[in-house]
Parts: sequence; structure tokens; C-alpha cells
Amino acid sequence: MDSNHSAPAIVITVISDCASLWHEVLLGIEEEGIPFLLQRHPAGDVVDSAWQAARSSPLLVGIACDRHSLVVHYKNLPASVPLFTLMHHQDSQAHRNTGNNAARLVKGIPFRDLNS
Repeated sequence: MDSNHSAPAIVITVISDCASLWHEVLLGIEEEGIPFLLQRHPAGDVVDSAWQAARSSPLLVGIACDRHSLVVHYKNLPASVPLFTLMHHQDSQAHRNTGNNAARLVKGIPFRDLNS
């Protein structure tokens, strides 16, 4: 196992100081009852960082975000093919549903429509 985190959690890589921009995503994860772990990085590619986060997560799901986009990745997907990509300008419901869906991937239950 490539995982280097012992507690089961979705690993979230925050590139530059942008965590507050994605608060609704974190709330969506919490609503589903799945823990997450924030790790900060000063720079990096969002897609690659999300895949690396998924590889290090015991739950096989990783997220990375910067000031413009947020990516949800799954360890078993190719590194260049994230599951979801969210842009900051999308509405708060899309942000919340993306967090729900990251947690639902862990739970193995159907995803929510990002725009409903």
C-alpha cells in the first residue's frame, strides 16, 4: 500500500493559501461523515497533487486545490484523469455537492448531481 497516513481520511492538498475558498467542499465531506486531512504545499499542479493525495490516503481518495480549481482524484484512475474538476466560479451548491461526492466515492454510494 502506498498510503503513508494511518488514520482513514480523504487527503486534501492545499496549494498556496486557498482553503477558505473551498469551505463548502469541506462541509460536503463532513455532511457525509468522512474525515479529511489537510496538508499544505506552497506550489504544485492540481491534478498531479490530487492523484498523489489519493495514493497517500487510506481511503484511496485525494483532493487538491489552488485559487482557481479543485480536483477530486481516485487512486485507481490514471494520474492524468481526475474524477471531478471544479472551478472556483461555480456556485456554492456545486462546491458542496463535490464534497459530498468525494465522500460518497469512499462510501460506494451514488453521486449527487453537481448542479442540483
